[in-house]
Amino acid sequence: MAEFGTKSKARIREAIDFLVVSRRPITVKLEWQRTLFDSRIVKADHGDPLSKTGVDGRVLIQWLSPPRGNNLIQCMSPVQVRFSLGKYKLAFTSYYITKSLESPHLGHIISYPEDLVLADRRRSDRHEVDSSVAPLFAGAKIKVRAGRSQKKGYDLKVFDVSENGVGVLVGEELFDWLRRIGIGDRLKQVELYAPWTIVRVNGTVRHKSKMHEGEYSGYHLLGIELDEKLEQYA
Repeated sequence: MAEFGTKSKARIREAIDFLVVSRRPITVKLEWQRTLFDSRIVKADHGDPLSKTGVDGRVLIQWLSPPRGNNLIQCMSPVQVRFSLGKYKLAFTSYYITKSLESPHLGHIISYPEDLVLADRRRSDRHEVDSSVAPLFAGAKIKVRAGRSQKKGYDLKVFDVSENGVGVLVGEELFDWLRRIGIGDRLKQVELYAPWTIVRVNGTVRHKSKMHEGEYSGYHLLGIELDEKLEQYA
């Protein structure tokens, strides 16, 4: 296998088939969630073997544990599936399709992987506020339209950052605005603040969820996928 993974359809199929036959556990990582969820791959449709990619195939995984993941997975994208093969800790990125309610294959149907990558590459790590490795950017400013032509800037606290995205905490004063925006909406000229620099980024809304516990209970976490990677985390 290549140093960082493979796009070989034959190797991907071999890995998926092994996980099905061996019933080896997998870990499902949902975007913007700290909790990792346990599952297994129980069935796979490898798609058209003549296709240039495997994206026409599907993978069926069991219900997630803890159970709250079964609701979360339906409104979050993308989904990362992690597993071990020998000395390798591998992962693939997938997208939620639908539930499977046909016995005996109950669970979730997700898209077939296009590639396999090493799961422990440090540059993809997410840095969370108040953790042992806090994010470099502590604050963000988002401009919200206040009238037909005017925009008002709001300073928000950054919850977590990776090279590909940022999660910001939205308080009560912006709840009306938060309700108006949806998954897939674009945000432009978001300013990220570090002690020594300001970075302006554009991105796409990928996740909205309410914080129910801890210091930030009552806030909403807004997850933004960035158009360009943050060089500070590359």
